Amino acid sequence: MKETISRRNFLKGALATGTVMAGAGLVGCAGGSSPAKADAPTADVAGGEKGRWSWSVKPDPITDVAETIDCDVLIIGAGAAGVPAAMYAGLEGIDTVVMQKEATVQTNGQGFGTWNNEWGTEQGIEWDIPTTMQAFADLANGKANLKLVKNVLERTGECSKLIIENIPEPKASPAIVDGYVAYRWLYDDDLSTRYKAFADLYAAMGEKAAEHGVNFLYSTPAVQLIVDESGAVTGAIGERKGGEYVQVNARKGVVLATGDISDDDEMLEAYCPVMLGMPTLHAVATNTGDGHKMGMWAGAKMDTPSVGLMMHFDPTPLPQGAAPFSAVPWLHVNVNAERFTNENVGYQALATAVAMQPEHRAFQIIDSHLLEHAFDYTNGGRPADEKALNGAVEAGQILKADTIEELAGMAGLDAAALQKTIDRYNELVDKGNDEDFGMASEFFVWNGIKDAPFYAIERMPGKLAVCGGLASDERCRALKEDGTPVPNLYVSGNVQGSFFGYDYPVVGFGGFSLSRAATGGILAVKQIMGTFDEPIA
Repeated sequence: MKETISRRNFLKGALATGTVMAGAGLVGCAGGSSPAKADAPTADVAGGEKGRWSWSVKPDPITDVAETIDCDVLIIGAGAAGVPAAMYAGLEGIDTVVMQKEATVQTNGQGFGTWNNEWGTEQGIEWDIPTTMQAFADLANGKANLKLVKNVLERTGECSKLIIENIPEPKASPAIVDGYVAYRWLYDDDLSTRYKAFADLYAAMGEKAAEHGVNFLYSTPAVQLIVDESGAVTGAIGERKGGEYVQVNARKGVVLATGDISDDDEMLEAYCPVMLGMPTLHAVATNTGDGHKMGMWAGAKMDTPSVGLMMHFDPTPLPQGAAPFSAVPWLHVNVNAERFTNENVGYQALATAVAMQPEHRAFQIIDSHLLEHAFDYTNGGRPADEKALNGAVEAGQILKADTIEELAGMAGLDAAALQKTIDRYNELVDKGNDEDFGMASEFFVWNGIKDAPFYAIERMPGKLAVCGGLASDERCRALKEDGTPVPNLYVSGNVQGSFFGYDYPVVGFGGFSLSRAATGGILAVKQIMGTFDEPIA
């Protein structure tokens, strides 16, 4: 009981100060932290004289440059999109510079979802991109540029092939999921190594790019794009650690690959307010929307809010670590021991429902029949086996008790309130009809909380990314308000908008965020070089 109270107090304090972090470092961004708000009443206007937001005021051009570097292609950001783009550029012999905010390559995640994949074809998958497009369109809320989505979707297989052929270790582990090929990179086929292996994969791609002549300017955040009198982007200004500025002139084009906005509260307030106050899963909180701001100052249009969110249970901001079975639809109760949702909704939707609860926390309550149907649900929950269950109980990630009263005490919940909630839940399970929240009966009838031992699994979502950015055409060109391209400015990864809807579509498109970043970064370079329609690999 004392341990539970201590954990709750820890979380309250951490949430108040915004210091909860877990997992690997996220995609590197270029640019400094968000400046103070402009004191002006009007709405946000890119490049305007006044506005509600700090970025509404376009900064004066920086002129006191200590060093100038020339190249053909400038990539801003060395993360999920920028590093594959840099490796491709290096392999193609393109004169390329990369500006990176951090001292190293930074990325977060565990793998790719891919289509038109050669390995998948060998396994008997008959790729049907139009049908896949229909499924994506149904989830995109009308916000996606479907021509862009199609171009990226069709090339994810080529992108993964390029990476696997050039970076043999760590080893790619393919699996067929929902009719597409999902890659995880692992050591010794051990799933627990997936986050480290994925980070190592990106470090290796960065090394490969450097070996082929790509010039990485680490610890040099880009702070301003250079725009000539015609409105074309011709390069960027970066700020070195000592405060000196370096100017990189790009003869052919600039690719923004600066990650998302989830570490900038002001940008969250403007574009994704549901994430405000949520703990972060970023070990390095660098995703402050720097590319979004620089792009708007250069004339690019930002996606209309609210933009797509990625707020997950896995990994976790909870101090005890990540437990298996997240989003598998058993009874969920909040910290007041009250049921609050239909548990059989998609993974992201359930995470959002928990985020809306007091303290942004909830508990899955389960009985001894835990493993009988764990793999039968279809909502994108993440099932596991008996070995994972026992390991999580031993690690304190899953609480186990012989009575509901004992379980409530371990979880820090009111025992009488929890019993009342369970009694009502079991009553509805016995009826086979969820009169309170409408869970599909085919799943609901499995989910009674009746037989010991009983389990409680604490859940708290953390923010991973905001998948909304600057408007883009189908060839990764940043667009102005009038729909025409900003000359020589290209967008990839989470600084690229026009792609996802209000939520990231975990069910049916898991891993697409990372594969679209990698593929889109490469396609942006190909568009700059006039080879967009030629194969990646």
